Amino acid sequence: MKPTSRALAALALLLCTSCTFHTTATRWNGLYDEDGKPVFVKTTTNVGFNLGVLLPLAGNVTIDAMIDEVTAEIAAQDGDRVRLVQTGSENYWYGWSPFTWILTPVVTEVVVEFEPSKEEIEKAKDENAALVRRQRRRMQADNSHVIPDRR
Repeated sequence: MKPTSRALAALALLLCTSCTFHTTATRWNGLYDEDGKPVFVKTTTNVGFNLGVLLPLAGNVTIDAMIDEVTAEIAAQDGDRVRLVQTGSENYWYGWSPFTWILTPVVTEVVVEFEPSKEEIEKAKDENAALVRRQRRRMQADNSHVIPDRR
């Protein structure tokens, strides 16, 4: 295979894939929801592609597909009481025209608030306690070697 055809094949594979990013916020400084229970916020962002601006080609580029993916993940972790906070979908057809008129990047985001399982709550509490211990150790450490002497 020639180097140019390898590069084109790699580019085609790259363009026909999608990426999904998940983050979960678990630290709320000891504050709880109106029922007195901790709430986690999960943000899921998907980067996919449409064909001809409108036809889904790769990735979960619709809000319905993203909500299905997020709620399935929460259900698999025994989460409960889901509340949809925010959704958004951006179609970048105007990016590098006319190329993006054919293969259009789409970024879809769903933000969900949910009540986690008891195991997840305990795990988050342990991680938060470890974080606080590390922060205290750093604050109490002798950092005089970092600050140079004045001349």
